[in-house]
Amino acid sequence: MSSAAESVIIGHGAHRYRFERQWAKLPRHWSFGSANPADRPPRTALKGAVAANGEVYVLSRSAHPVMLFEADGSFITSWGEGLYSNFVHSISIAPDGSVYVIDSGLHAIFHHKPDGVLIRTLGTPGMPSPTWQGNPFNMPTHIVFHPNGDAYVSDGYGNKRVHRFGMDGTHKFSWGGHGEGPGQFSLVHFIALDAEGRIYITDREIHRIQMFDENGIWLADWRGSFDMPSDIAIGKDAMYVGGRDGLSIWTHDRQEIIRWKADEPYAGAFNIHGVWLDADANIFLAHFDKAVSKLTRL
Repeated sequence: MSSAAESVIIGHGAHRYRFERQWAKLPRHWSFGSANPADRPPRTALKGAVAANGEVYVLSRSAHPVMLFEADGSFITSWGEGLYSNFVHSISIAPDGSVYVIDSGLHAIFHHKPDGVLIRTLGTPGMPSPTWQGNPFNMPTHIVFHPNGDAYVSDGYGNKRVHRFGMDGTHKFSWGGHGEGPGQFSLVHFIALDAEGRIYITDREIHRIQMFDENGIWLADWRGSFDMPSDIAIGKDAMYVGGRDGLSIWTHDRQEIIRWKADEPYAGAFNIHGVWLDADANIFLAHFDKAVSKLTRL
């Protein structure tokens, strides 16, 4: 029987992968979390991003929040020690190669050079906007970038909205609000953008993904296929959704290609917080049990 310590081949056809659940090779005594499972919020691996040179950034709620790895999982370096709260949430790489760390606990977004040097801070750390009132930020969760340089921020646990900003940081507009109807959110957990400019929001707590155009106009409510979808990554040929129920791959018109349940190919294989891709459509996963995995396409 396979275990998390081994790599296994999963999938079929054009979606066969070598699944390395413990892909990241951490320095001795390091972890993507804490030793206390009772810590709240959970101290675990959260999200990652792949730079143009193939290096992999991984964010975690740990003593070394931002870690860099080679494509084979070899450790390179870390940065961000002491900068973020214990509710830091996500990381994203902008088109210019700079790195954004989104801190839900501090209600702020930190913009860094690739080596960790701070460029600027969006929002005032420790000073949230009023809950549900709509102004940035109250527990933001992620940031993505439009081809024209604009940015979209999912905001998040406290605001239940999405904000669009210009390249200079000017706030252009927002949409959303607390609720379960079209265009409302229970939790704006992660945000993704496809090549056509469509925006996808994982509304995790009510088991759906909502779709919008680039101006925030509601397009579709994608539900019935997920149990607490945590994150969605969008590639050139497919979309990848991870959550409590496992990992699934979809066409761009939302037809299921393949799915692995949480306990396939072995118990506890998938318990996903974050999903991201590299240029070759290899899949990376951050799990709630402090593991970071790679699915290498065969």
